[in-house]
Amino acid sequence: MRWLFNRILGLGLVCLLANPVAFATTKVAVTLKPIHSLVAAVMEGVSVPELLLPDGASPHTFQLKPSTLKTLNEADLIVWVGPSLEMFMTKPLSSLSPRYGFIEIQSLDNLVKLPLREGREWQHGAHEDPHEHAHDHGAHGDVDPHLWLSNANAQTIVKVTAERLSKADPQHAKQYQANAQKTLAQLRALKKNLAALLASVQSEPFLVYHDGYQYFEKEFALKAVGTMVINPHVPLSANGLTQVKELIKTRGVKCIFKETEFSERIIEKSLGNLPVQIKELDPLGVRIPKGPHHYEQTLLELGKTMHDCLEPKVAKGSRK
Repeated sequence: MRWLFNRILGLGLVCLLANPVAFATTKVAVTLKPIHSLVAAVMEGVSVPELLLPDGASPHTFQLKPSTLKTLNEADLIVWVGPSLEMFMTKPLSSLSPRYGFIEIQSLDNLVKLPLREGREWQHGAHEDPHEHAHDHGAHGDVDPHLWLSNANAQTIVKVTAERLSKADPQHAKQYQANAQKTLAQLRALKKNLAALLASVQSEPFLVYHDGYQYFEKEFALKAVGTMVINPHVPLSANGLTQVKELIKTRGVKCIFKETEFSERIIEKSLGNLPVQIKELDPLGVRIPKGPHHYEQTLLELGKTMHDCLEPKVAKGSRK
């Protein structure tokens, strides 16, 4: 019997060596951390996608390194937002032909797409500084590229990823589809939780330092009244600062939300003694570990920070 066992084992090894691809997993590369999280959730239990942008890197200014190019060259599938946000990807992608192609998110059907907002003040169409606004449409296109901050868009990304992976890797199709259904249920629950959290602050006006949260604002009916800088790569002009101060006073702004790469000290210095709080939002989840739960944690942190800053404070001895 021992010789029979050895013979079967030997034949199994021969089959493995003859067909090594049968057990290989699909290599997926993803540009941004929140989107990487959604893809990782679909692939959980099968493989782990590669994240291209390191923490702290901006998709607006990132430059590909040799190690990043190697990851792209070895990928079977590449997931990215698109040229409106990630110009650094356009040149290398033009010379690549991954086995299972690309998922360019901004080109997907059934996606919520919002146009870029114009000017410094929203709703009332205040005058803008043309020097600060000079590059916006050229760099971003006409669609606001921060697409992942919409829960509806996150669900579309999950569905498309699961469908593409199931076709590319039919051996694990059931796992991909089961993971997708689980992730979609979690995203629906996340939306309900955020809606409940933010319901009490929907009428509270706020400013952002850089216009990057439109999808989140619209989904939860939040009252953003404008942005401090129209172009994040051009310093705030004296005229622009005057407009910002006037906007804070006339619209009753108590909170300004900035991103991790912008200095709180510079913002405070420019505003002087105006009674506003400055809080940091992290739409890329820089301080949250990557992985299947990163997206949910990132969006929850956005919601909690906004709620805590915007929630009307009750004075001591008064009743709410």
